[in-house]
Amino acid sequence: MALLLALCLTSLVLCASYVPPAELAQEGAAVQPAEAVQPAREPAQEESVPAADEPAAEPERPQNAADVYINGVLRGECLLFDGQSYMTMADFAALTGLESNGGTIGGLTPAISADGKWAEVNGRYLWLGAGVREQDGEQLWPLSVLGRMFSCPVSWDELSMSVDVDATALAPLASGGEYYNEEDLLWLSRIIYAESGNQPMEGQVAVGNVILNRVESPLFPDTVYDVIFDTRFGVQFSPAETGGIYCEPDDEAVIAAKLCLDGASVAGGSLYFVNPDIGADGWFKETKTFVAAIGDHDFYA
Repeated sequence: MALLLALCLTSLVLCASYVPPAELAQEGAAVQPAEAVQPAREPAQEESVPAADEPAAEPERPQNAADVYINGVLRGECLLFDGQSYMTMADFAALTGLESNGGTIGGLTPAISADGKWAEVNGRYLWLGAGVREQDGEQLWPLSVLGRMFSCPVSWDELSMSVDVDATALAPLASGGEYYNEEDLLWLSRIIYAESGNQPMEGQVAVGNVILNRVESPLFPDTVYDVIFDTRFGVQFSPAETGGIYCEPDDEAVIAAKLCLDGASVAGGSLYFVNPDIGADGWFKETKTFVAAIGDHDFYA
């Protein structure tokens, strides 16, 4: 009996000392979990790293571009249209070291005619042929004309398919007053007016070409006046016989004469011209080489 009483007493003591875990937590007892559970972690996002600066791609070279050499050194490029090279005045100035500001280059301010066939520069008259071209809002000039403005011969190199500009004697175009021979200008403009005053500018220039081609030919006299009044094989130009040569030329004929004296050439090596509607052209067809029909005239070499 005493033993049974002792066992009961021991059980009571043990039960009194038991405290549930929840109550232990409330009383601040340290409860150590068997294994710490880590919260789920979002996958790390890759930080965007700015790409290194890449060089800007160069604009694609146009198919009609050609290299331009200044005094034998490659300096840039031009564009080709119908076998002729073109460039803006600003680009030409940059390649040759000239100053350019708007429509002025190297102190010269070219003025283009209303029909776009020629330009007046410092009192000189330069033939533009097909005229200037407009591209992407810019005005492209024949490179040969830009070179002429500054005494720079321009040539095409067939081997390298490039343009050569000789700027070793770079200088602005001399004024018209200095350049044109007064007597040549007088008689050339008179024969142009008398023979083709009713023709478009190209037709008037062509007549002037015939006169100057004869001056250069060993078959004819060597001055404008003597060519016009040449009678060795009969009267060459009817206005010299009828008196029409003495009529005062208009402004257009004077400009045509200046264009010719400044190198404009539309009739090739022609030495003769005839209006087939009013003149006998059989002799020309049988004995001479046809060059071109310009306006009312046929031209022969």
